[in-house]
Amino acid sequence: MTIEQLRVGDMACQHCVNAIMQAVQAVPGVHKVEINLGEKAVRIERSEDVQVSTLISAIKAAGYEDVAVLV
Repeated sequence: MTIEQLRVGDMACQHCVNAIMQAVQAVPGVHKVEINLGEKAVRIERSEDVQVSTLISAIKAAGYEDVAVLV
């Protein structure tokens, strides 16, 4: 299992948190999602075969454009 941390700069409210949570959890191979609204951070536990680009695409498809990988 791999942990990925993303920043969603345009996440602003609880509705955003719910939408992003639902979008990421729908990706096959995602095991756990934690979101910190204050830090605009999304922590994802995923299988090795799930690509980061797939996670970013899922968040963007939910309507959020400012998505970046935290290092």
